[in-house]
Amino acid sequence: MAQVTEKELGMIEELLRLESALYEKFHHYAEHAGESATRKLCEQLGDRSREHMVALLECLEHPDARLH
Repeated sequence: MAQVTEKELGMIEELLRLESALYEKFHHYAEHAGESATRKLCEQLGDRSREHMVALLECLEHPDARLH
């Protein structure tokens, strides 16, 4: 099983922070969007950020897994 280096761990943590911020922002925008199409797009983008967070966390659980 491959070890995650300190540098890689730091990069993953930073990516998690960024994706978390994007998730929060997009859902905030969705709550305040005037048009339903804009609201839906913001919700979809927020959901995509959540998916990215899950994928990053899975990398920590399974270091041999590779992102596609």
